[in-house]
Amino acid sequence: MEVSGWLERLMPDVHSADWRDGCWVGHVKMRSAEHHPPLHWLGRALDSVDAAGAIDVIGEQLSLAHEPEACAGWSEADQRVQDALTEACAIAWAAGRLGRPEPVQATDGRLLIHVPSVDACVAPRRLWPVRTMEDLLGQVREHIDGAAAALPDAAGRISYVDINLEINAFGRMLGHDGQMTEPLRESLKFVSQERGVGWVLTRPFEWGVPLEEWY
Repeated sequence: MEVSGWLERLMPDVHSADWRDGCWVGHVKMRSAEHHPPLHWLGRALDSVDAAGAIDVIGEQLSLAHEPEACAGWSEADQRVQDALTEACAIAWAAGRLGRPEPVQATDGRLLIHVPSVDACVAPRRLWPVRTMEDLLGQVREHIDGAAAALPDAAGRISYVDINLEINAFGRMLGHDGQMTEPLRESLKFVSQERGVGWVLTRPFEWGVPLEEWY
């Protein structure tokens, strides 16, 4: 199913709207996945989550993230909604790479994805928009530190990091531009190795074709 269909099913009270008049969810409900890889992969992720029996968990995460006032315009709630969709992508990635995933609630309200068959646990994180490279690399360290603290003892401890989606310019932004992306990749590897966790780095919502993965 396309992501617009999934969002209509999971968030029926959010009306389709132009980005100037509504929120991120309402805007994406109007978009087609055709010629737009992030939305294509996002729809496939939700298909995979549904197949794993975890679609209600993602529905709850979306409801918690999207406060009623969010529909008045783009806000921090839109970022939290995208965080929940990154969690869906991490579930799909885990299902494809590791085995049947079991999402569990962490103490901070985020999800952890446990894969009992290989004794692995995945901590999804998403990079929010920032103004400078320094802020971006600081966010990477913060995310990996948080993931390392949240992940339980397991044979596989993996941080799943998703790049922010610039929906109208995704092909020219971080993840596609090599000069911008290389410092991110190097920082992610360094901090992850320092904290003793594996890592996955993806372009926005493109869980099926990671930029980098080591675990």
